[in-house]
Amino acid sequence: MDYTKIILDQSKTQEERIQAAFKLENIADEESITALVKALDTDPSAIVRHECAFSLGETACFSLAGPPLMKACEKDSNIFVRHEALLALGTLGDLSCVPFIQKFLQNKDSEIRESAEIALQRLHKS
Repeated sequence: MDYTKIILDQSKTQEERIQAAFKLENIADEESITALVKALDTDPSAIVRHECAFSLGETACFSLAGPPLMKACEKDSNIFVRHEALLALGTLGDLSCVPFIQKFLQNKDSEIRESAEIALQRLHKS
């Protein structure tokens, strides 16, 4: 089954796209990560984008997943997607993103501040 196509196919249900995200996170090759990144950037469903952010964090590939997650932290219209993107950055374990995450410690939204705190805790454990 081609999960890279399913995750980007708007005729599929949210559940089908979410399940594809989980499959792609386990594959975690360049093609899979690229599909997750595209879905994170383009899916109309905040729930699907949230799960894509989570899955990107689980890929352990900062070089491909880090920059799109950073973009989602700054630009996504949904607070839950921004929250998950911050947590995913922490999960990736790359200390180079500490200054980026620290910027969110002063965010107006408590959920974002708390997510930044958790992301930093994750980074310092890795």
